[in-house]
Amino acid sequence: MDRGIYYATMGMLNNLYQLDNIANNLANVNTNGYKKDSVSFKAVMEKEFYSYDGKTQKIKKIGNMETATVVDDVRPVLFSGGFEETGNQYDFAIEGSGFFKIQRGEEFFYTRNGEFKRDSRGFLVTNDGDYVLSRNNGKILINNDFQVLPNGKVSGTDYEVAVFDLNSPKKYGYNLFSGEEVVTSDFKVMQKTLEHSNVDALNEMIKMISASRQFGILEKAVQTSDSLNARIIETVSKI
Repeated sequence: MDRGIYYATMGMLNNLYQLDNIANNLANVNTNGYKKDSVSFKAVMEKEFYSYDGKTQKIKKIGNMETATVVDDVRPVLFSGGFEETGNQYDFAIEGSGFFKIQRGEEFFYTRNGEFKRDSRGFLVTNDGDYVLSRNNGKILINNDFQVLPNGKVSGTDYEVAVFDLNSPKKYGYNLFSGEEVVTSDFKVMQKTLEHSNVDALNEMIKMISASRQFGILEKAVQTSDSLNARIIETVSKI
């Protein structure tokens, strides 16, 4: 019975992690450029099983038994969200692969959220005040009627908005990424356009209901196993 409680509890913990991840995705369904997270699990404490062949007098492995599953990794799902034309010249989106490169303090990050603005000194920045960078890691100075071409070049200037792909991208906060830069040309910069979150709210709700039901079933299994254990202990104590 103890093993049954253990298996059920491990399942409940995994369901809780799934629910937390789904809740985070749903909380960012309206966050521009947000990429939903996906949870993967792995088996641990596997036991190997063998059989003995009397004819050949050899031991043969017949398989493994997975005794537990735990969270293995949480990875962003990077497919594009929908695009919306806003008419705002400071709004940008990337059609295809790639991220905008930004500078926060002394650090560099990458984002798909192109909701930018012009700061008091005329530089192109994010809504959080981080500098949007050019290909040579320079800050981009713009005027009131600037235009950015599909290849990222700012018309009438030497600036080119930096767009890089990433190897092994990792999330930093909700909308920023870190990773190894990869040069890409498979993109088109769209001005006066924003990319929505790629979270499908209906699908996430379905997954939430499923995970909640699984949690409830496993919770009942734990309660039942605990009750049976108590009866066994009570019976043994009377012998």
